[in-house]
Parts: sequence; C-alpha cells; structure tokens
Amino acid sequence: MDNHNSVLADNNKIRQQFNSIIFLILGSFLSAFAINVFYTPLMLTTGGVTGVASIIFQLTGRGNFLPLGIIIALLNIPLLILGWLKVSWRFVYKSIIGSACYSLAITLTEKPMANWFEKYINKSTLNGKPDLLIFCLFGGVMFGIAMGLILRSGYTTGGTDILAVIIHRRFPAISIGRVLLSLDFVIVISSLFFYQDLESDTFIITMYSFVAIWLTSKFTDITLEGLAVSRIAYIISDKKHEIAARIFVELDRGATSLQAKGMFSNQERGMVFCVMSSRQVPQLKAIVKDIDPAAFVIVTEAREVLGEGFEQDSHDFL
Repeated sequence: MDNHNSVLADNNKIRQQFNSIIFLILGSFLSAFAINVFYTPLMLTTGGVTGVASIIFQLTGRGNFLPLGIIIALLNIPLLILGWLKVSWRFVYKSIIGSACYSLAITLTEKPMANWFEKYINKSTLNGKPDLLIFCLFGGVMFGIAMGLILRSGYTTGGTDILAVIIHRRFPAISIGRVLLSLDFVIVISSLFFYQDLESDTFIITMYSFVAIWLTSKFTDITLEGLAVSRIAYIISDKKHEIAARIFVELDRGATSLQAKGMFSNQERGMVFCVMSSRQVPQLKAIVKDIDPAAFVIVTEAREVLGEGFEQDSHDFL
C-alpha cells in the first residue's frame, strides 16, 4: 500500500511538472505574440523590465543594436543576481528559468512576427495605420492571459518583481503591489519623453499604454483565479436557523453560524456566514427577505474559494 501511494504521488508530481512546463511555454509564446504584433509596432509600452527593454529597442533602431528578447535577458541578469544575494537562491531559480524561456520566445518570434505584421496587418488598416485602440485592447488582454499562464506554471519572468520584493523587505509598510504599480508608472511615463522625437502621437501612445497595463493586470488575475467569482454573504438576523435551513435546501450550500454583538445596543445577535456563486445571490436575498425583512445583509466578493463544492469552479477557466 505504501509503495502504491508513493507511485501515485510520484506520478502526480511528474504530471504537475509537465503541466507547469506546458503553461510556461504557452504563456511565453503568447506573450511574444502580444509584444511583437501589438506592442512593438505601435510603440506601446508595457511595465517592468519588458517596458524598459522596449524603450531601448525603439531608441536603437528596432533591432539594429540587439533583439528585444536579448535586451530583456540582459536587463534581468543584474536583478536576478540581486535577488539571489538579497533574498535567496530558491527565490530566483524559477525566475531564471521563466525569464530565459520568455526572452527566448520573444527572440525566436521577433522577425517572423514582424514580417507577418507588415504583410497581413499593416497593409489592411485604414489610412495605412493600425488602430491604436484595437491594438491596445487586444495586446493588453493577450499579454495579461500570457502572464497569468506563466505565473500559474509556478515560474516568473523575473524583472521588477524581484526588485519589488527586495524593497518590500527593506520597507515593510510599502506593499509589493504598490511598488510594482509605481515602477510601471515611471516606466510608461518615461516613454513620453524618450519617444517624443520618434513619434508625433507620443502622448496618445502613452495613455493607451496605461490602458493596456490595466487590462493586463485584470486578465492576469482572471487567468490565475478563473472566470467564476464567488460571493460571501454575512446575514445578521435573530432568525439565523430558519435562514440557514432554507440555504441548505434551496441553494444547496453550507452555512456557518457566528455570534455577533451590537456595540451600540450591547445585545447578542445571530450571524450566518455563507459562500455561494454570484448567480445565487438574488435567491439568497429573496430567502432573507421572506424570513426576516429586518435582517442586515452584506455581500462581498471572494476571488478564490477552495473546498467542497468549489474545487471545480476555481479551475473552470483552464
């Protein structure tokens, strides 16, 4: 029995590693498509190291100096070394693999995709120029899905993520998300100044770059967490047992009883805590209204729920 369990565990580990590699490769090539087809031709700027590399790439003649993927890899090297010295080797080794695969995918597809863009997209646009809005929307969404796949694989593309962790460790009051947002803001704003001699619509391009970054962040979250967003309901009522019984039967959901106390009235009140799908919220409201119209109900969003009745929901996207 022990040998059988060991074999199953080994097989499961191999399968997880295989899936991780597939997600990494798929995410890398999808991000390469987004960058080489939607971002680079119109000088849209992403955040992070890719954004810095993109600015260098544009200023040096779009490949006359070095391919974009190689510039990204070179910029990542000092950050990876810094992460190794300041955090740990375990922290950066997956970033090394992820950033290498990401840079390689961009390098291998740069020229073929540039030729494809010129042949099929650039010539089919109105007035001989692609629509910035369409490119911003499709590029932001595609790049977000790509980043979500890479992160879901357990790897990262390195870059400013490492710098954000180091800054957060030095200044714990500053969150990692805030550091990344600030770095992305600085990088995109800098393109406004660097590109002013290259492109007459620099300000418009910069604004669209911010829209693309926002879309990327949203679709990264969707890819990581799935499309199905659950809801948490807190129901304060003296009829909590009746409400819970109806939830069990009509919604087929569990519920937890919590004890609450009104700070003003100093009275004990019953509270029901329940997690459900978004589509069940109207039915829940109807149940509560029918049993206790005076009940106090709070419904909030749950981005990720694990447990009985939710395992499948949380992975529906993939």
